[in-house]
Amino acid sequence: MLTEREHEFGELETRAADARAGRGGAMLVCGESGGGKTSFVESFIRELDAEVRVLWGACDPLSTPRPLGPLHDLADQFDPTTQLLLRNSDQPFDIFAAVFDDLRAEPTIVVLDDLHWADQATIDLFRFLLRRAPQTNLFLIGIARDDEVGVTHPLRGLLGDVARSPHARSLTLPPLSLHAVTRLVGDRSVDPAWLHRVTGGNAFFVCEMLDHRTGELPTTVRDAILARTAGLDSASWDLLNLLTCAPGAIADHLLADLGVTMSALRALDDAKLIRRNDRGVAFRHDLCRLAITSVIPPGAEPELHRRFINAHHASSNPDPAVITHHALGAGNRSLITQAATDAGRAAARTGAHTQATEFFRIALDQGGIQHHIEAEVLELLAAEYYLTDRLDDAIDACRRAMVLREAMRADTAVSANHHALAVYEWYNANRAVAEEHVAAAIAGLDGNSGPDEPTKLAQLGHAFALQAFLAVQSSRLDTAAQLLERAGEIAAKAGDPTLVVRVELILGFCAILSGRQVARNGLLEILTGGPRHIDEIYSSGYTNLTYFDVEQRRLDAATDLLDVSIPLMVEHDLPVCHVVQLGSRSRLKLLVGDWSGALADSDLVLGKRSAPLARTWPLLIRALVSLRRIGDDLGGLDEAWHLAWRFGEPVRLIPVASAIVEKTWLTGMADDRLDQCRSLLDSSPAVGLEWTRGDLAMWLYRIGDCVEPGSVAPPYRLLLDGQHQAAGESFEKLSTPYDAAHAFVDSGDAALARRALDILDRLGADAVAAKVRYDLRARGATAVPAPRRATTLANPAGLTTRQIEVLRLLESGLTNAELAEQLYLSVKTVDHHVSAILNKLQVTGRREAVRRARETGILQ
Repeated sequence: MLTEREHEFGELETRAADARAGRGGAMLVCGESGGGKTSFVESFIRELDAEVRVLWGACDPLSTPRPLGPLHDLADQFDPTTQLLLRNSDQPFDIFAAVFDDLRAEPTIVVLDDLHWADQATIDLFRFLLRRAPQTNLFLIGIARDDEVGVTHPLRGLLGDVARSPHARSLTLPPLSLHAVTRLVGDRSVDPAWLHRVTGGNAFFVCEMLDHRTGELPTTVRDAILARTAGLDSASWDLLNLLTCAPGAIADHLLADLGVTMSALRALDDAKLIRRNDRGVAFRHDLCRLAITSVIPPGAEPELHRRFINAHHASSNPDPAVITHHALGAGNRSLITQAATDAGRAAARTGAHTQATEFFRIALDQGGIQHHIEAEVLELLAAEYYLTDRLDDAIDACRRAMVLREAMRADTAVSANHHALAVYEWYNANRAVAEEHVAAAIAGLDGNSGPDEPTKLAQLGHAFALQAFLAVQSSRLDTAAQLLERAGEIAAKAGDPTLVVRVELILGFCAILSGRQVARNGLLEILTGGPRHIDEIYSSGYTNLTYFDVEQRRLDAATDLLDVSIPLMVEHDLPVCHVVQLGSRSRLKLLVGDWSGALADSDLVLGKRSAPLARTWPLLIRALVSLRRIGDDLGGLDEAWHLAWRFGEPVRLIPVASAIVEKTWLTGMADDRLDQCRSLLDSSPAVGLEWTRGDLAMWLYRIGDCVEPGSVAPPYRLLLDGQHQAAGESFEKLSTPYDAAHAFVDSGDAALARRALDILDRLGADAVAAKVRYDLRARGATAVPAPRRATTLANPAGLTTRQIEVLRLLESGLTNAELAEQLYLSVKTVDHHVSAILNKLQVTGRREAVRRARETGILQ
């Protein structure tokens, strides 16, 4: 079992020992099919102390995975409260939290086998537990075929989490070497080199071919497995055929209804073709399934699946995902539609939105559905596409649903579809189309909603609230206030609490953009006082508040809120809001001088299919960092400009305009869009845009324009009034070093210019620093400092090697006691190091020290 696995076994034992000591974590055991992964973990489990609780669950090879399948298989191992939530809860967070509380109650090892077949919810559960395991005795072991995990596979995100986590590791079992195969062959009359070559070192292939050698070795594993079927009777073959159609295993309670006999079970067990696990009777290995499937009688599958359907219906509470699998195999179109729709709803409730889309698509693919059912499924599908960041698909599904609703003259449903399309189109950067849809949502119901029709009334109120929200995004705050007044009146009549919250949130956005910063506290009270399971309204509240915090330079508050909200979006499986918030965080990092971090967040958004709304800042940040470093935006500004105009909102257009003017200043090359940039400054509303307008005014001022910016934020007003040093110090107080450096350069003072160059060098703004040096020399400056050396840049504060090591751990949020344990130092010594770091960096707190270290290049 452990041939050439001693090192990997030791790794597993080390992680298990850490978990026993209260430092829980996870291990992903990966490898190809037949590589011996499950046998390896089983050997490890057999060596464990009997006092450790072991829970082993597995995922099924269903056409569409069963949501939280392994959890349901282990249900009887949990306490009654957890079992009740598993059966009835429609909120994945509740289920995950209950399972975690159950698991951490005693030292536990959880094994999840065949994760390559896992549904999204099961993977989310693993990630949820991984984030919380380090302070417990919980040890997670995942088993997966990594050779079947493509770029878009749901498991890919978990592999990334494991790679980034200090408490988890991915362990790949390599194929057996020629030496190992030679040891396994022993004194058999088999050429080890030939066996190694034809099997590729696959442990299962090697062992199977050796076990089934009769006279001479079979040439394929298929022949080796089928050799075990010799002499089986018809009842045994019937069970083999049934197993080929079963999703993983046949549960015990189905055996009798399927006509499975004791003699058949005994015969297959003796032939080593099946095994017993916690889920029932299964093939001994998946390659057995493949071999038997290859000889199943033609045309037998539909009848086999029908038998499974009948057996499941004879039992209580059949799983709709499993029924869908068998209905597809049986070709029962009406049952496919019904079961797949039910399975999609169940998947959506558990947060498995990817699986939900697949189930709803299966339901729709059957055709011949009644129109009202088809419309409903299309609307459900559109919502899931939206949540999974497939906006074009969401728009298409919603349009198809609206055609059906219009034919049925279902006014409220048509309005709801217009409302949904307005949201989808806005996220998809089609602002004008979004406005048309929200207007249509209102027109279809306004004046047509009596007091006896609360559903219509509430839908009308939501439409007015959405129209107000779009007005806020366009900085038309007066218009938004008028629309919110109407929405508020409707909310009071309709008694819809969701509408009340939506109106209050948008009113709060209007207030903080109008300068009433105290309104932020009210917004936070609404968000933190909301339901435990945040929906789109609350997630949108977090998304917009973090965006406006960064826009108005409440950078400390934005950092704190993003630290809370981004994990919330992940845990509640709201990827659309997640990627938008990543964009806001990338902008925040750019402002505070953490350009590498800004690019990392931008790459997370741009490296996959993401909503255009989320891409606005990452596109601009990638262009700006490149421009400032090498003097070339590499075409990124053109792409950012085009996307910003698709929204047509000043809050997105003006930052790109500023970047275009900055490029003109840096390169000395005029841009055909400069007049449009100037027009944006003249025509954009002043209220709510003081910071972005100030940025544009500042860059126009630097290329020689006579600027009359109107209302701008205080640091820009200082700069435009000629108080350059005060402006620079104001920017430094905000922790925006790049803006501070330029203000110091604008002063014309030699000492301030040297201070600015020091900042630019530390930021890595090489192209900008080169221009500043050139301009200083051109003006006759005689003492222009040379670019700083890389060694100086890496440690401008004079920190010792040990202090830099402590600083890196401070970045992880460890306490001094935890630092002492990790560095094998006394707590008192660590206290001295931390105090020295704060003094050298001239800061008063640990978080501020980490930020200053990023700004100065000590931490990347």
